[in-house]
Amino acid sequence: MHRLVLGLLLCLMPVVGMSADLPRPDDAHALQGIEEGRILWDVTAADPDKLLARLGVIEQTYRDLERQGVTPRMVFAFRGGAVRLLTEEAPDSHMTDAQTILQIHDKLRELAALDGVLRMEACSIATRRVGITQAELVEPIVEVGNTFVTAAAYAQRGYAKIKID
Repeated sequence: MHRLVLGLLLCLMPVVGMSADLPRPDDAHALQGIEEGRILWDVTAADPDKLLARLGVIEQTYRDLERQGVTPRMVFAFRGGAVRLLTEEAPDSHMTDAQTILQIHDKLRELAALDGVLRMEACSIATRRVGITQAELVEPIVEVGNTFVTAAAYAQRGYAKIKID
């Protein structure tokens, strides 16, 4: 069975590589007159695999904005079950998902290093419910009082809230 899966993966590798080289459609109509792409990512995804996949889509969104001449401005607001995945101890407490959680932490650091990613916050309402403190959160996550307040404030600044669950 493992050989079959490996064989299929090896056959698909050239196809995956070629698809990355294909020209991509643009978003010129939607982006007409837009200089900054302001997004607040409202992150509640508590499943490690789903969150890691969504972070990849977020990075693609950042790159797509850049590619089309729009300056990305992004804020991340983690709340609900997602906060459980944001601690240094999370890989130890979720042994079956440890590798994925470590990849999430790495991806968060990569995203935070991008120009235009302004802040990554964790809701203290959620962190208190699960017993997490600021000291336990991975860099670059900052605990705030209430990410609903964050969402409202950034909406006033023209940020579109996009739910990631």
